[in-house]
Parts: sequence; C-alpha cells; structure tokens
Amino acid sequence: MRVAIFGRVAAAAILAIGLAACSSGRTADTRRGVGDAAYIPLRDVGLMRPEIPLLLRNLQYPYSTATLADCHAVTREIAALDGVLGPESYQPGPNRNVWDRSGDFVEEQAISAAESTAQDLIPFRSWVRRISGASRAERDALRAVANGQQRRTFLRGYGASLGCPGMIPPPPPNVARQR
Repeated sequence: MRVAIFGRVAAAAILAIGLAACSSGRTADTRRGVGDAAYIPLRDVGLMRPEIPLLLRNLQYPYSTATLADCHAVTREIAALDGVLGPESYQPGPNRNVWDRSGDFVEEQAISAAESTAQDLIPFRSWVRRISGASRAERDALRAVANGQQRRTFLRGYGASLGCPGMIPPPPPNVARQR
C-alpha cells in the first residue's frame, strides 16, 4: 500500500518536472513547487512549521508611528517589508506570450497534481493537522503576512501624508484611470 502511494507521488513529481521543463523553461519554480508538495505530509504531522520572518514576528501593531521620524525612516521600513513580503500585488509582472502562459498552465497543473497526491497520503488529514498544531501554525504564519501587508499599506499612506516623494506609485499602464 505504502509503496503504491509513494510510487504515485514519485510519478507525479517526475511528470511535473518533465512537463514543466519542456513547456515553460521555469524548472526551478517547478522543482520548488514539487518539493513543497513533498513536504506537505511533514507539515501536516507537525514535523515542519512555516517559518515566520523575524520582522513579521516582531510586528505587534501595524499602525504604530513611534519609529517614523521622517521620510527616510518610512522608506527604509517599506524596503524591509518588501524584502520579506515580496513585491506588492499592483506591480506588473513580466509580459508573457501565449506559449509562456500555456507552459505556466501546465506547470501549475503538474504542481497541483503533486500537491493533491501528497495531501492524500495522510488519512483524516484535517484532524491530524488540528491535533499536531499544523493548522494553528499555518494560521499564525498567514496572520503575520497579513499584518506585514497592512503595515506596508499604512506606511505608504503615512509617508504620502508626510509629503514623502514616491510613496504612492503610479498605476500600471494597462489599468484605466477611474474618475
């Protein structure tokens, strides 16, 4: 039974890497996605926990202005949050043609298949996650990211109210201006 399940996971991983490598050229992303899928059972039983960056772990109140003396402090804190959280959602991604997008689709489907197979390895998964504390750890990590995003948004508004240049970036060119 376990050999059959392991065989399914291995086959899904090999298929995902092979298909995505042929189609999109983004094998590093595919390997990372399949690797993350392989760790799902370890996260479910509590052997691995999502890592919360120190900056987000220490963020108690996203609307604090105690450390914001000038525009430089606001910009420095936004840059630190950008380093931890990644780019903001309004920032445009790369312009990709139809072949790249179709490769992305195949890659996403392959990773999704690997994740689904890995999630099926543990019976009564939701109960195991609840008992092991994995659900709570995942919620805590998501809450920390949400607090970081709130802080970054607040800092942009606060910096704009101080008159700091470049706090509110212009909208992407493909977004029509609404009046």
